[in-house]
Amino acid sequence: MESHSYQTMHEHLDAFMAAFLTKRTRSVALSEESKKAAKRRLREERLGINPMWGMDNLWASLDLRYCTQLPKGSGEQDRAFVRQHIAKFGLQTCYVLSADTSLHQLVMPVEDAIHEVVGSSNTSIISFIPGKVAYFEGHSVGDRWLCIREEKVYPH
Repeated sequence: MESHSYQTMHEHLDAFMAAFLTKRTRSVALSEESKKAAKRRLREERLGINPMWGMDNLWASLDLRYCTQLPKGSGEQDRAFVRQHIAKFGLQTCYVLSADTSLHQLVMPVEDAIHEVVGSSNTSIISFIPGKVAYFEGHSVGDRWLCIREEKVYPH
């Protein structure tokens, strides 16, 4: 069941961090969620500040047990790789978080999101299934990662 529309941007981002970042990075990120950080986050949301800005190096903190860097190839080969590996989930829509403000916080058809994000070099996360299936596009060429975690995630 797809459940993107009732989740907030931060819920998608938190699910991504809990599922796909290394334990060390995750504990640092989660420990920063103090009351002060929660207030800052709320203020940023109200001001329209995009949390994807400044996340270009997030790829360095991805948990390689669940995240696979896309093989070097053309943009179309990258899109085909993503399509092939998510096909078994039968997804219709996804949630996009992106430094590209025209795509940020959109629920989109999967094919449209893959076409717009994969290979764009705009730091983005496509949340296909929150905390289970996601795609991360970094700012640099080659910073393209597909993350799949099929077992239940228990954030610590």
